[in-house]
Amino acid sequence: MPEINLDMLDKKILNQLNQNARASYSEIAKKVRSSKEVVNYRIKRLLKSGIIKEFVTIYGLGYWAYKVLIQFEKMSGEEEKEILKFLKSHHNTNWITPCSGNWDLVFAVMARDPKHFDEILRGIITKIGPFLQDYKISTSIGSETFGHTYILGSVKEPKKITRQTVWDFDLKDKKIAKLLHKDARISLTDIYKQTKIPVDTIKYRIKKMHENCIIRRYRMILDPTKLGYNRYEIFIRCINLTDPVISKFREYAKQNPNIEYLSRCVGSWDIEFTVHFKHSSDLRTFVLDVKKEFGEYIKNFESVTLFDTINFVYYPEELR
Repeated sequence: MPEINLDMLDKKILNQLNQNARASYSEIAKKVRSSKEVVNYRIKRLLKSGIIKEFVTIYGLGYWAYKVLIQFEKMSGEEEKEILKFLKSHHNTNWITPCSGNWDLVFAVMARDPKHFDEILRGIITKIGPFLQDYKISTSIGSETFGHTYILGSVKEPKKITRQTVWDFDLKDKKIAKLLHKDARISLTDIYKQTKIPVDTIKYRIKKMHENCIIRRYRMILDPTKLGYNRYEIFIRCINLTDPVISKFREYAKQNPNIEYLSRCVGSWDIEFTVHFKHSSDLRTFVLDVKKEFGEYIKNFESVTLFDTINFVYYPEELR
């Protein structure tokens, strides 16, 4: 696939969207020193080219993220497509991504508690069991999304994920949240057209979702392959993982522009990175550097190459 070249204005616009995917055209134009019309045109062009895949809203709603790594055996391409279709249609799965390396598929399950996760996982395993060789599970207990800073090498402003355990959605909240969930940049006017809820009410409800940490963040989803980047997931099992060491991992992630995502986990691994590099040699350099910085704390180190993500949106019970 030929690499698409971005000019500096494209990169600056992407940097602003990376910080706030719901920022208005006027807000972005002011920060990149361009016009509202030019910014509007550039974003539409980035969408049409496939560099920007979508804009989504990430909610808390009291759910935990359980990451599952799958290794298959005796499975055809058509059978894999059926499994991916099944996972995409599941109400509690998101971030479904085929991969290569020691594992063939990675996905996240959103569940209210361990018992709920067990029920979901048993249902999934029943479906894919005939093709299953092995799997690993880990629970995210805290994560930070830095976004696509590798494009511009911009200063990172980590967006920490907070959990909200109690929230009473009424019908109006559900209608607004569901539309925002699929398109984080949808206008208040368009939400009104589809729900008939007054614009002032929509604005107020969204504000309350922010204040109650229900809306975690607005996220821009890119296709890094369009820009010549490969995406990798790094899983690290640690020993002697003290709070200062965890802080050191976080600071390392904050300073490295190629790290998009950091998660602190419990289960099969302790630290998880999502990273982007143009060449496999760059990945090797990164791995060697991580081992140099944290070698005395690393028990096991795994990496997989991530392919096209099937799904970034899930519909928990609160939004159905």
